[in-house]
Amino acid sequence: MTNFRISVVVPAYNSDATICGTLDALLGQNRAADEIFVVDDFSEKPVSSLLGDRYPDVKIIRHERNMGVQNARNSGFAEVTGDYVLFLDADDILCPEFLDVASRLLEKNPHCGGCFGRFYKCFAGDAGPFLRDHQPQEPEVEAFSHEGGLTFYLNHTGEFIPSFSLLRKSVLDGLVRDGHLFHPELYNNQDFHLFVRVLATADVRYIKNPMGVYFLQPESISRNQEKAWSSRAVAVESLIELASDLALSKFHVAFLKKMRAIAVRRMARLLSNAGKRKEAVKTLTKELRRAPSLKTFVLLMLIGLGLHQKTLTYAGREY
Repeated sequence: MTNFRISVVVPAYNSDATICGTLDALLGQNRAADEIFVVDDFSEKPVSSLLGDRYPDVKIIRHERNMGVQNARNSGFAEVTGDYVLFLDADDILCPEFLDVASRLLEKNPHCGGCFGRFYKCFAGDAGPFLRDHQPQEPEVEAFSHEGGLTFYLNHTGEFIPSFSLLRKSVLDGLVRDGHLFHPELYNNQDFHLFVRVLATADVRYIKNPMGVYFLQPESISRNQEKAWSSRAVAVESLIELASDLALSKFHVAFLKKMRAIAVRRMARLLSNAGKRKEAVKTLTKELRRAPSLKTFVLLMLIGLGLHQKTLTYAGREY
């Protein structure tokens, strides 16, 4: 096996309660990371004062203003020198074997652009029970060609998240646009935007064994669903515009257009339920002109006539 380096970028914003647990698990990996960058996105309490001298090998970059997680990741990526890169959120916990298992798979498969791991989902805020019960096993791995991986992901977007995705830097370098790896204007769905580009470009491996603990915060997820679905529509539209550069198949372009229409209709329902009917009508009219659809037309008529009263349930809340 050749010598290789692993770089980890940890975007952090007001993560006082969780970041030390995240770093402890990262430093406890069976295969250690070679460099770790924490990008402090202008937290109220600077990460440097929070960590003190507890993690001497961790490099800290601090933004002079809050720029969003996508730009924190971009700042970190600009500094990495490793062969493989992990973007680890400051509230997620890695199982001890993740970096070792994922990097070995990438070393054995040099044509692969990334290795994605399954994860435990934690709603209670305590990873302890998951980690105590976790038993490392021989990894069950599924191989995806770039087209097969993209089809899988578009149908299961929640299966891959950055914290459990080790990516080949040479592939990421080829996806940089105007100096940015992550779309700098996407304050949501930036992971989706990157993963589609990776999966359209390279084969990947998927570890079906849990490789860490992902913390879900319902209040954070549901805080602004209008912006979330608006961002999804923008992200999908950007990918459609990149279809030629990414050599996307007609099937995948059609799939993305369907996803855009769904996102726009979701956003319109939320706008209507929030009393922003004119904005909802404007949004649907634009989408209908761009991609005629019976579902979009019917929803436009219902909202325009004030007949749409349906609420949406997401993360246990109604909208």
